[in-house]
Amino acid sequence: MSRDTTVSGRQIVASIFSEVSTTLKEVFSNRNIVAISSTNMLYTIFNGFWELWWGLYLVKVLGVSAIIVGFLGTIQNTSRILFQLPGGMLADRIGRKRVIVYGTALRVIAPIFLYFARSWYWVVPGIVINACASIYMPAFNALIAESLPEDKRGAGFGAYRFMTGIPSIFMPVVSGYYLDLMGLEQGVKTGLLMFIGAAFIATLVRHVYLSETLSEEVKEQEYDNGENREQLGMLDTFKKQPKTVWAMLSITIISGFAMRMTWAFLSIYATNVVGLSTTQYGMLQSIAMFISVPLYLVSGIVADRTSRKNLILLARGLGPFDSLSLFLFRDYNQLMAAYSVIGVAQGIGGGRLRTGGFMGGPAWSALLADLVPQRDRGKVMGLMGTISGLIGLPGSIIGGYIYESNPDLLLITGSLLEALSIPIILFFLKDPNKPETPEDPVRIR
Repeated sequence: MSRDTTVSGRQIVASIFSEVSTTLKEVFSNRNIVAISSTNMLYTIFNGFWELWWGLYLVKVLGVSAIIVGFLGTIQNTSRILFQLPGGMLADRIGRKRVIVYGTALRVIAPIFLYFARSWYWVVPGIVINACASIYMPAFNALIAESLPEDKRGAGFGAYRFMTGIPSIFMPVVSGYYLDLMGLEQGVKTGLLMFIGAAFIATLVRHVYLSETLSEEVKEQEYDNGENREQLGMLDTFKKQPKTVWAMLSITIISGFAMRMTWAFLSIYATNVVGLSTTQYGMLQSIAMFISVPLYLVSGIVADRTSRKNLILLARGLGPFDSLSLFLFRDYNQLMAAYSVIGVAQGIGGGRLRTGGFMGGPAWSALLADLVPQRDRGKVMGLMGTISGLIGLPGSIIGGYIYESNPDLLLITGSLLEALSIPIILFFLKDPNKPETPEDPVRIR
């Protein structure tokens, strides 16, 4: 009996590894995925030298208060809201590629303002332009979904997240050590300069190598003079989506608000309250990513074979532990164990909502792509980002006020808010028994 069980277990493992290999080859035979993933990896590497530490830089170098940090976050979120919806509409009208290239180009400009800022007033133009770049996120998500094999969307998203997540494994600890050596001010400024170069290269690569996935036939379904013209109304379009999409919107709102409240203050809390060095805090982030990145692959395959909902539920059930761990533990070994749990949550279907966008786990992304027709994906993703952003707008500044009065209370509040999404997933999120969208056109290979 034990022999049969062992053989069966080995067969399952062998089957998963075989499917992982096949999926990687199939996904990365697509030029769009190669272009997007390679530029995203470049982006992640050089973004890692400064973004994680930006809140700390504002406090220690520019001398702003936690309230101002929250205020700047509110300005950034406001700017992002203004461009999410137009970005989704443009993605469905003029195509994915052009919007992605224009948005990526804005990433070149924004860090220039941040580099030369001598007070928080001069940070504002940089964060506004950086937020404007979010105009391409609905197009970005739609292009990825439309470039993946339809029958392996979960595995495809997992393969994509695996490749693009590799730099996230080592960049937090590398950047933390790098800042310990160079100093916070010089380190962040050098990181901004490197990021400008990386964004410029990413713009060129995406302009040259991306291929459009939105066919003229699909665009005509929406913009001709026929029966589909009513879909031009954003709310009408969203009303036609399955109830599960509405539940996903609610979860995005709750988790986005919680992350907006807490994320900018986590590195400040870790260094000022817990007493960690930047190297130590970076190592915690790297531990989480070391676990989550390989899990992207496995969780995507499991999501295709079993249930997207169950993986999302497990991930969000562990989600509140993210912010709460720094409050609960002061011993560094305990924190390393805690961040291992956080890594599991990220890898199996959670994803972190640092910018208030969609949860990026393979199960979440695949479920959304399963439910929303291709002709509506840009608008629906844009509308979800806009509604989440509007409701979460006060999150950063509220977080700043709470942190000023009681840093511990901020982490507790953020964790309790995240927990509110669990019953919504449990009772309202549904796996489709069969594809709920019209068959998409043949994808570009």
